[in-house]
Amino acid sequence: MNTIAAINARTLQCTVCAAPNDDFSTKCSSCGSFLQDRVANLDFFATLWQMIESPKVAFRKTVLSEQKNYIISMMLFLGVGAMFTLLSLRHAGSEFDNLLFLMLYGIVLGTLIGPPLGMIVIIGLHLWCRLARGTATFRNSYAVVGWSLVPIVISVALLLPIELAAMGMLLFIASPSAAAIKPIVYYTLAGLDIVFVLWTIALAGYGCSIAHRLPVWKTMIGAMLVCSAAGAIFYAAFAHWIV
Repeated sequence: MNTIAAINARTLQCTVCAAPNDDFSTKCSSCGSFLQDRVANLDFFATLWQMIESPKVAFRKTVLSEQKNYIISMMLFLGVGAMFTLLSLRHAGSEFDNLLFLMLYGIVLGTLIGPPLGMIVIIGLHLWCRLARGTATFRNSYAVVGWSLVPIVISVALLLPIELAAMGMLLFIASPSAAAIKPIVYYTLAGLDIVFVLWTIALAGYGCSIAHRLPVWKTMIGAMLVCSAAGAIFYAAFAHWIV
């Protein structure tokens, strides 16, 4: 049985000895025969596209993969996105001589805080799911929550440069604000940012429901609570750095 055929099953029956196996197993626990395709590691662009096209298949692949690769790299994008959001909310533009220095500050500090911030979310969601009697290992929680950052990666890689090019320092000052000078551009891009954040939270909840075999509503509640708590922790920890 291949990976796609196993998606809606909780057990896999070995075609050689007919023994039942966990649907995330690649080898039969009884005779050692292969049950489904082995996934040695993940191809970044293929998995990214599959996360958009078919999240269920993509999350199963991340769980089955022997190497949980690219997750730290995606956490760097999370940190950069979070830091630029904070710089905008705190109207930090007045603290910098020009946009270039502000961008360097956001990128450098963002890449430093990204992995710790990502791990807070992963640990929090894993604990939530385990308390809800989820069955996944921490390694698999790390995989599905980490790969749920795909929308954040897209947002930082594509939307953030457009925002900086279209609004520049207006994005980081209170008066005159970008919302006042370029309202259509500002609210359109801000709305898209919110969509990408909500998409990320939804993917995190959905991925955890697959890995932990829990009802989606339970993991979605956990994803919303944990992500909100992580955001509050980040703001409380770093807001005082920016006057």
